[in-house]
Amino acid sequence: MLVGYCAVCDRRMLVGIDEVEWVHNLAPGLISVTSTCPRGHQLVVLTGESFTPRVDPRVFDTRPCWLRTSRRWWTRLLALWPRLSPH
Repeated sequence: MLVGYCAVCDRRMLVGIDEVEWVHNLAPGLISVTSTCPRGHQLVVLTGESFTPRVDPRVFDTRPCWLRTSRRWWTRLLALWPRLSPH
């Protein structure tokens, strides 16, 4: 199963094997899967080893806020660590 996004319906949906119409090998490591959403709109899912997905801006960070701030704090501390050492 794949997760497809329909731009017309503005929603994500699962695409099963029986709903796949075409599979194209665009380049080494890049595969295009063509299907249709339940309303009949065309879906194209890109996958493969050389495909680099972008972060979905609609998905929010679900970690608690204290973990998000503490990670930034540790990152800043480690960046300053060579400057803080007495050598």
